[in-house]
Amino acid sequence: MKRDELLALEDDELLRHCRCDTFRASGPGGQHRNTSDSAVRLTLADTEVTSIASEERSQHRNRARAVKRLRLQIALNLRRDPAPSWDGPWKPGARDRQYAPFVAHVFDALAATEYRVSDAAKMLEVSTGRLARTLAADTTLWARVNHERAKRDLKPLKMDK
Repeated sequence: MKRDELLALEDDELLRHCRCDTFRASGPGGQHRNTSDSAVRLTLADTEVTSIASEERSQHRNRARAVKRLRLQIALNLRRDPAPSWDGPWKPGARDRQYAPFVAHVFDALAATEYRVSDAAKMLEVSTGRLARTLAADTTLWARVNHERAKRDLKPLKMDK
């Protein structure tokens, strides 16, 4: 199944394409932390894309968090040729259903331009500043861009103060 099709699936349908492992999480949390296998790890079939959630004592809530994180990981890790334009709002909120497809679209353009932000901004038909602010608004996106830039011997992006 293609990335955009995966991102469009409802949560239950997306889960059908994943291996779901439960385990006892370690770390802080007091006496109730390790009493049940409430942590969840999702692995997308035929890929190495995974997500983990262990914050809650409820396996169901952790599974919901893991699905949301899996969508973002799909967007960050599975590439395709960039589409010519984005149909939705420029920057949907992180809780918006369109956030992961938006991130995928932005990272397709970044990958196509070898993570040169100004070139990606031209491809996306936005200003370089707007693209940089969009990336800076989410620490996961910012870290991923700088990681990819470092692999290409490009200077890391700096946050405006």
